[in-house]
Amino acid sequence: MAQKYDVTEAAAAQKRYCEENEIPQFAPANGWCSACGRNIYEPYTYRGREEDTRGISVDAAGKRLITSCPHCNTTFCD
Repeated sequence: MAQKYDVTEAAAAQKRYCEENEIPQFAPANGWCSACGRNIYEPYTYRGREEDTRGISVDAAGKRLITSCPHCNTTFCD
């Protein structure tokens, strides 16, 4: 099954995950990384590495705490 990527749904899923588990939300509410300028909830495939697509799917955002950017690895916890 293919991963579903949707910025609005993934951001809502992360917010809901944090509220339900009573933990702080570290990921930016709108998904935009201030370090690299990419949205953490959008898939990016890097040229020459087609098998390496990075981004946080709706499903993943609802199942784990997001603490860093999947594109540049900058932490959101500092």
